[in-house]
Amino acid sequence: MLYLRLKRMSNIIEFYRRITPSDIPASGVTTLDGDTSLGTPLQLPMSSIPKLQVCAITISDRIPNVFNGYPYYEFNNTLLRVWTNVPGSQFDISLERGLYNTVDQVADAINAAIVAHGPWYTSPLQPALDMVANAVTDTVLITIDTTKLAAPHTSLTLDFRKTSTGTDLATTLGFSQGSALLVGPPGVVNVFASNQEVKMDTQGTTCDLQCSLISMRRRNNDFVRTLAIIPFAGKSTISDNVWPPAGQISPMLVYEGSKSIKYLKVEVKTMDGRPMLFMSGAVHVIMSFSY
Repeated sequence: MLYLRLKRMSNIIEFYRRITPSDIPASGVTTLDGDTSLGTPLQLPMSSIPKLQVCAITISDRIPNVFNGYPYYEFNNTLLRVWTNVPGSQFDISLERGLYNTVDQVADAINAAIVAHGPWYTSPLQPALDMVANAVTDTVLITIDTTKLAAPHTSLTLDFRKTSTGTDLATTLGFSQGSALLVGPPGVVNVFASNQEVKMDTQGTTCDLQCSLISMRRRNNDFVRTLAIIPFAGKSTISDNVWPPAGQISPMLVYEGSKSIKYLKVEVKTMDGRPMLFMSGAVHVIMSFSY
């Protein structure tokens, strides 16, 4: 009896991009998108029906939630304006871009800017501003305690409306534009609750890694070339994300492109279709063609 064994062949292709200091504009964030031309094209057999599979993807998790999205798109939640009852006290605060894990870290940054600006507080260790998140109701509570102000300052106002400061901070903290002017009158502890969805995960908790080698498909009303959907949620340490997770195998995809691969493009997007912005890190994609 004669047995025939069909031997499957495979080719590996990799894409790697690391953010360098020269890649980062003044806003402090950039994308991990990139493309490359292959000096020697990857040639697949013309008579084959190739399958494409992800071997591994490693991607940075240094994704800020407070940042200026320029020049990639219009979004900037780093700004707010503060003042007291003292004439001429008004000034603008620009929060440093970064990954603020809790709203009290946002409050700490604002208080630090106020303390650096002038002696508004009786004690720098007892600031007049506090923020807490209520995980039960999914709201942010902002407290302005004007009893902690030093004379002649008796009232404190926070303004993070889009119309006056050009900021998107209200969206992040869950305040409507009509409620994003917080006025703390003299000698009173004032508590302001957000009235919309809080979006501290500004860029979401999942990235959509797209690749030019993937056939286009429809997602809602958009066409995408998604290679992998990679979650960032649930992490407790700073470390690169690895996909697929341990113990899982990525699906085999039918490759329908050119049999002579000369060009490769990778894009990392949010689930809203925007470029995902990073402070640092790299992306490494390893794919296998089998036929």
